[in-house]
Amino acid sequence: MSADWDLRARENAPFYVCTTAADSSSVFAASGRLDLEAQVLDGLDVSPRWRVLEIGCGVGRLLRPLAGRVARVVGVDVSAEMLARARDHCEGLPNVELHRTDGGLDFLPDAGFDFVFSHIVFQHLPRKAYSERYFRDAFRVLAPGGIFRVQVDGRSRQFFRRWIADSWSGVVFSGRELRRRLERVGFDVREIRGEGTQYLRATAVKPT
Repeated sequence: MSADWDLRARENAPFYVCTTAADSSSVFAASGRLDLEAQVLDGLDVSPRWRVLEIGCGVGRLLRPLAGRVARVVGVDVSAEMLARARDHCEGLPNVELHRTDGGLDFLPDAGFDFVFSHIVFQHLPRKAYSERYFRDAFRVLAPGGIFRVQVDGRSRQFFRRWIADSWSGVVFSGRELRRRLERVGFDVREIRGEGTQYLRATAVKPT
């Protein structure tokens, strides 16, 4: 996966991060602000004291506008090439940290975050086991009462995806399965939305 995403980053990083907003740097930046508000933070009472983790940060499209809203932002990604571009995109933001991941969050401390999220990333994972590893790690790194918000591909009727999933067209979930997998690692699932669509999203809380 890291090799695939390194290649995509070298070819056209903005396109592969957000295919609908790669025409110009200003459109790309605006898309980050819009998606952050409409898809990531909507309905949440965001605190300026929050410590936030993004799984699959890419070039930092969401990290940059988020940095002005919270105390600390950490972005992780499997692609060193994406992270190199994220360092440029987030230059001058002292509360942004970037780390490469091998598919887990073992290098991050327990209970170190108030909010963990991932947007248009898990839809590219080729194995459900990879998603579940992140679910377990997100639960561990969240403080009690912390929020996990994750988007996956919810087009579960596309049965053929079970056999052809790769690092672009990944696995699919039903809303019921997503809820079950999150509850299995300990989360209290508060909302499931977008069932049957590419943008199936769960909002879950780590019990206090």
